Amino acid sequence: MIISTSASPLNGWRVTVVSKTAKGIGISWSSPASLLNRGVCFYVVLAKKINSSREPIGEILAENITTSEIENLDEYTEYKVTAVAVDGDGMQFKSADVLVMTDEGGK
Repeated sequence: MIISTSASPLNGWRVTVVSKTAKGIGISWSSPASLLNRGVCFYVVLAKKINSSREPIGEILAENITTSEIENLDEYTEYKVTAVAVDGDGMQFKSADVLVMTDEGGK
């Protein structure tokens, strides 16, 4: 399993929050392929609850996809969101973390 804490930080690479709901966070990022010697083979996007020992929620995405909607999150909860790029040698590089809180749920 790929875990963002084992990935090397890639300076200047950031994730942008583009939307949020009570149960999901939409993110986007630019491809860091030009910063890597062996390009990008795939991405892993992760959302981890702040102050929780639970495993992060995320998904694996193809190298040509630079957006994701991370769903099935808890309402009104703060998450640390990260993208991890895996290059042709299997090396992992992570974006800067973004802190974001899901919206409050409605009735």
